[in-house]
Amino acid sequence: MKTEKIMWGMILIFIGAIFLLNNFGVIDFYWGSVWRFWPVIFILTGANMIFSRFNNVTGTALSAGLTLIALVFLGYQGTKPSTNNVGRSWFRYDQRQKNADKDQTNWKTSNTFTEEYSANALRAELNIQGGATSYKLDGSTSNLFDAEVRQSNGRYTLEKTTRDSVEVLNFRMKDKKNWRMDDMEGNEVKIKLNSNPIWNINFEVGAGETTFDLSKYKVESLKLKGGVASYEFKLPEPIAIMNVTADTGVADVNIKVPKGSACRITIDSGLSSRDFSGFEKQADGTYETSNYGSSVKKININLQGGLSNFEVSRY
Repeated sequence: MKTEKIMWGMILIFIGAIFLLNNFGVIDFYWGSVWRFWPVIFILTGANMIFSRFNNVTGTALSAGLTLIALVFLGYQGTKPSTNNVGRSWFRYDQRQKNADKDQTNWKTSNTFTEEYSANALRAELNIQGGATSYKLDGSTSNLFDAEVRQSNGRYTLEKTTRDSVEVLNFRMKDKKNWRMDDMEGNEVKIKLNSNPIWNINFEVGAGETTFDLSKYKVESLKLKGGVASYEFKLPEPIAIMNVTADTGVADVNIKVPKGSACRITIDSGLSSRDFSGFEKQADGTYETSNYGSSVKKININLQGGLSNFEVSRY
């Protein structure tokens, strides 16, 4: 309907302008201050469905007027810092402030998790579930898995099971009520993995940052699921077919693939930005490296997101 197109057009222009002005330092915009007003979108959608029944001139005027009022209200709210000090942007964190916060934090929990490695463990699966935390792969270990957790809130558990000769590790935050970006500052998990098994790694992160350099590991699959999150992964050479899946809401996803590896990218997101340097767009809408069709070992990347920033580059 015409009124809905006007509404969504104005919303996209508003979001794009805010991101641009914020990134260039023209304004300080606090997305956390407006996030709690997200039901306004439902109000606007419902109102525009009603306005569509009016004649073209009246319906268009009412739709534009109501949307403009709502955006002015949200814009005003975004200029006021959140009481919980949410960052200036969903996609960017102030590292200096984070380091200062860490130095002043009184940790409620600070502990380690370890799972011993068995020479018979040829394959392993790691499931990480949590949020409001910075996750980092911090080198290798002679154990199967090591994690050092420092949290100002939240508790983690580590459980191991065996499924079809695969060592399955479930590393989870128990307190899901703390999966908020408001509480992220000062929370970190440093993880070490054994480089011998073939790994399947699954992330479900509500809000937070994840930085994993997997270039020295054997990885069969990598799955990312998150809301307001930042992901940065450096992939290894594929041992056969490596499948990478990212299903995100509002996220910054940065994936690096080896320069000589054959890779295909499939993306299903009309509102997300994309930067696939070194890839050629195909007739079916996918992106491929020039050697994809002739290679046996391949990386398949499937990206889905609501309003995300996807970047895939070669190193």
